[in-house]
Amino acid sequence: MITEDYILRMIQDMVRMVLRLTGQKMETPYTPEQLLSLRAGDMPLFPQRLQVLLDQGEINEAENRLFEEIDFSDLRQLPMALAFYQYLNTFSDPRLEASGFSREEIREGLRDCAVKFGIDEKLFQISG
Repeated sequence: MITEDYILRMIQDMVRMVLRLTGQKMETPYTPEQLLSLRAGDMPLFPQRLQVLLDQGEINEAENRLFEEIDFSDLRQLPMALAFYQYLNTFSDPRLEASGFSREEIREGLRDCAVKFGIDEKLFQISG
């Protein structure tokens, strides 16, 4: 339980760090709902179809689609990726496990997305 809580907080800290590194102003951490509605320029909102897949327990499929559909050369799409992992991080451990997913996989996916957006991978070695 303590380990899982630590990983949950680590994921939240990673989201905050990525937002700060990309110039997003943040007085307090975004809630998953705020991240889901973030707009940057003409970036689409968090795709509802991905949220539906997550809610149905199709986490691996949703993550695969995220990586297929997102344009990692467009930093304006970063909030969408962060929203995906922040929303997934709200799931309970049993719910994640029932879908064959873990908090560690959330952390790894978030790190992989950030690196694809051009954030130095070395920054994440401190986090875990």
